[in-house]
Amino acid sequence: MVACQVFGYQETIRAGENERGLCFQEWKSPWLTYFFEGKLLRTMGYRFATAALLLTSLLAANAQTAAPAPPPAPPPAPAPPPSPAVPTSPSVSLDVVDLTPKFLAFYDEAQKEKANPDQRWELWKKLYGFAAVPPTPEGQAIARKLLDAAWPKYPAALDRIRQGVQGIVPKPHDALDQVSTLLAVDVPIDVRLFVYVGGFEGNAFTAPAKDGGVIVAIPVEEEHPGLLMTHEFTHALEAEQAGLSLDWRRSIAHTIFAEGLAMRATQSIHPGEADVVYVGEASPGWYERAQAKHAQILADITPHLAEDSSEAVMRYTMGKGGAGVEREAYYTGWLVIGDLLNHGWTFPRLARVTDPEMTKLCAESLARLQQAK
Repeated sequence: MVACQVFGYQETIRAGENERGLCFQEWKSPWLTYFFEGKLLRTMGYRFATAALLLTSLLAANAQTAAPAPPPAPPPAPAPPPSPAVPTSPSVSLDVVDLTPKFLAFYDEAQKEKANPDQRWELWKKLYGFAAVPPTPEGQAIARKLLDAAWPKYPAALDRIRQGVQGIVPKPHDALDQVSTLLAVDVPIDVRLFVYVGGFEGNAFTAPAKDGGVIVAIPVEEEHPGLLMTHEFTHALEAEQAGLSLDWRRSIAHTIFAEGLAMRATQSIHPGEADVVYVGEASPGWYERAQAKHAQILADITPHLAEDSSEAVMRYTMGKGGAGVEREAYYTGWLVIGDLLNHGWTFPRLARVTDPEMTKLCAESLARLQQAK
């Protein structure tokens, strides 16, 4: 997902505990993002099979003329380079913080008081205060709007919300292990997972932690929280493995690459869903609209791959690009990483592509994709 932030958060509680003092303001970044990239493999270790040519001569003891030697067999083709070894990663650690009890305390109090929308908003800020929005007055307005729109939907999701982190499938530690194995992670990484209740907007995110780790936040009310978690864990591990920044500002190529990798990794680990489930829909029918404008989107975004202004990132992630469709970078990322996988790239190699390489790789892939149509 794209950059976003949490505001007004003063306290969290870990699953099964009432531990005070973990202040969100201590670790939030100026812009929380969901992104990415990486160091090259230090050693690829390409092995090529070699063969010795054995020539034999048959000598007859008393023959006057020796039989001619058979022609040498052609040397065998070199073996393909091996995939990077999949390391065991005891250095990838996970700390889980379950915020659902705080939300339920707010929800139950609002129901008990029969709070009107204004009273409900004040209770939300006092007892919960966690939303994936910018830490600005505009962000607070968005959070209020999300709460008001989500309020009538919460009763149908209460069973899922009350299960908290225990209701997420796969389990967080298993999901992190799956992503670590797929990407062949070989650097130490500390991940802190926040399981929270959002406004049914599907706004999971990844962000840098102040202590040098990575924060991943997953809204538990969504239909597929496990898929969202796999997506965001891919962002977290790729960013650490490749040494990428998680800042809001990054090149459009970086956004395309990182989002596409997270989508395709989720598809690889959890196969069998429709493409739209992995790509995600910020609004109903978005994927169909993007497919209908396939050529226009690719033609529009190609000249802007190297741009890294805040305006450009906003235009191709949260806003509408030149083709008139929202989230053009996400649609493009799904196609670009799919194309690279079809042309021999592996997940471990993709997870180690550095930021400067992304523009070139995206440009080459987009050229192929546009020629194919």
